[in-house]
Formats: sequence, C-alpha cells, structure tokens
Amino acid sequence: MLEISGPWIKGHAFDIHTIKSEYLGENKYGHPLYETIRSTMGQYLYELKFKQEFPIIEKIIKLLSENEEFVSFVSGCDVILPVPPSNKYRRIQPVVLIAQEIARLFKKELRQDVIISSNLEELKNIDINEKQEIIEKSINIEGQLEKSKKILVFDDVFDSGSTLVAISNALKVKGYIDISIFTLTKTRIPN
Repeated sequence: MLEISGPWIKGHAFDIHTIKSEYLGENKYGHPLYETIRSTMGQYLYELKFKQEFPIIEKIIKLLSENEEFVSFVSGCDVILPVPPSNKYRRIQPVVLIAQEIARLFKKELRQDVIISSNLEELKNIDINEKQEIIEKSINIEGQLEKSKKILVFDDVFDSGSTLVAISNALKVKGYIDISIFTLTKTRIPN
C-alpha cells in the first residue's frame, strides 16, 4: 500500500493506478490513442467504471481482504464514509458498491448520509485551484456521528487529493478528529 499525506491521521492507496502509458498517435477522429498498463487494482477499477463489469467487485474485495496491511488498516476504523460520486448519472457507483462490500466483510458501519456533495459535474479537466474552490463549496457534512468514532473516508482514485482534503477539513470543522482516508489507487502524477 502507498502512503498518502494530507489533513488526516492516516492515508493509504492500495496501489498505483497506471504503471505505464505510451502515446501511440491519433485515431481517425483525431483522438489520442495510448497503450496503457495498469496495476492489478487499476485494471479492475478501470473495468468496473468504464466497462461496467460487475463481477470485478468480487476480485477487488478479494485483493483487499488478502492484504494484511489493508486488513489491519480497515480494522482500526469504526465507520466508513464513501465519497459521493462525481458522476451521479453513472449506472453503477463503484465507490458506493465497494464501500458496501468492505463494510459488510469487515463488519463496519457504513454511512452515506454524512458527506453530501451538491456538485453535479465531473471536474477532471478543470484547473486545480478552481477545482479545489468548487469542491470546498459543494461539500457539506450533514449526518451525525459520535465525535469519538474512527472515520475512514473511502474513494476509488486519489488524483489531486482535492476532494479528500475538502472532506477532511469539513469533518474537522464539525468536530471530528480521528479521520483516515483510503483509495483503491493513486495516479502517478497529480493533475
């Protein structure tokens, strides 16, 4: 697992997302083509998000549950808070589905009513400063938890970290102190 620093007590990504990506040129429509090699977790996540391969969830959970470091990490939390989806129109919501399975397997409380996002647009191609401002304005902490709970904020990919920073700061403002984050993958170079 990879350590991720930020305004949280502990932060980890299970693995790097992309090992190598080589530019191959453009297709007949002028769109860039790449040969991409992903980590095992990165490939599973890609297949789940973009190819809608539901059985991949079982493979993701198996990979997580067989990793002693992850088992130890998740065992130290009380409640899992999945990051709200950035694309609310996607047929399946990978973060929510995987968080549900992790909570079920490790007998953890799962709360989807605590972190609320009013943002309705994907922010992948927006300037980092503008992105941070949009995210900070859109995150609200609404559901109530005991302040002593050990919180694990769960997301699929750590890219710039903007969302997880905004969520962690918003939780702190509400008086939550013991906050950790976990993502399935981390990009090689933050956007």
